[in-house]
Amino acid sequence: AVERFYASLLRDGPIDIQTVHELTVRLLVGTEKLVLAASEKASGYRRYEILSVTKLDTLQELKRYVAGFLVHLREFGVPSARESHRSIIKKTIHYMEQECQHASLHSVARKVYMTPTYLSLLFKTNTGKTFIEHLTDIRIDKAKDMLKKTHLKNYEVAERVGYQDSRYFSQIFKKRVGLSPSEYREIDLN
Repeated sequence: AVERFYASLLRDGPIDIQTVHELTVRLLVGTEKLVLAASEKASGYRRYEILSVTKLDTLQELKRYVAGFLVHLREFGVPSARESHRSIIKKTIHYMEQECQHASLHSVARKVYMTPTYLSLLFKTNTGKTFIEHLTDIRIDKAKDMLKKTHLKNYEVAERVGYQDSRYFSQIFKKRVGLSPSEYREIDLN
């Protein structure tokens, strides 16, 4: 993999060392982020000194450095792509459930070390739902639970599950459940 990476860089002829350093750093940072996002034990990860790659002068030194970095990641426990995706989706859903009031694609993507665009694509591919559809499902389920078990007013329930506009919340709730929040509460009480 390391040989192919550098062969592809040099395919069109020689390039300056600063460009090679920059592309190597990007590769290492991106790989590290992906591994951390997928790993269950990210908190125990010992960071690799990536920027020291810019002090290396020869292609052989760079290749050895990158190979060492990959060994470091492998020792940490690099999951397969499928396991990695499953783990990221699991973490994403966990964050959505824990922080549904403030969750957004951008905030959750930051927590799993991904761009919002890539997380959105990964989420849809792995769950069959968009991020927003799933977040809405979580919010509506939590709202139904609150409507059953508390005496909070509808606007308070809306705010606690992440909707600042209670009318919008009522529209979404009715569309998903078939009843308004008030009707749902009435039926549950009877």
